[in-house]
Amino acid sequence: GAWCYLLTGDETILVDTGVPGRTRAILRAIDRCGVTAGDVDQIVLTHFDVDHSGSARSLAAALDAPVIIHTDDAPYLAAPEACPGSRTLLYWPWITWLLRWRPPVADRLVKDGDVLGGWRVLHTPGHTPGSMSLLRDDVAVVGDALVCRRNRLRPNVRWLATDLDQQKASVRALIQTGAGLVLPGHYSPCTDPDGLSNLARDLDAAA
Repeated sequence: GAWCYLLTGDETILVDTGVPGRTRAILRAIDRCGVTAGDVDQIVLTHFDVDHSGSARSLAAALDAPVIIHTDDAPYLAAPEACPGSRTLLYWPWITWLLRWRPPVADRLVKDGDVLGGWRVLHTPGHTPGSMSLLRDDVAVVGDALVCRRNRLRPNVRWLATDLDQQKASVRALIQTGAGLVLPGHYSPCTDPDGLSNLARDLDAAA
């Protein structure tokens, strides 16, 4: 599965929804945060992949909240096998059936620069065409644009990229944000305030 984040502030936003079948667990986690279901204003998907959108349909119904995704990823909710790259093989119809994935209907489409409850949308394509991050103050929620292991940020794996050049450019764009807290979709959050600076040095050293 993937990390889900509950963002509070101007509005309450649930970012990503894990794999199918996680609705009850996520609702319990929201409740433990002291947030009632009716207080969640929107569900934002960083990208369409099943480990991030798998429970979005049922959570949207349970929370009575709209589902939001970047306009470039919206077509792949209905036809994930049409996405370029390795997803052509990853999303054969029998695989989605086996996963019991019922993709959500996107209620709102966003693009780079839009603002959601005080969070700015940054289009970070490459992992998928419509992958996006959310930025506010010193925090970046980055989906699968980056991963973090042992508190060290790094680009996501090459074989999952739909466009490797775009993925590299998105990593550089995130570095430019200077965020001190980076929240990826997998492994662990990066709490090192120099995490993005260290990533920049690692990329320059590997060039």
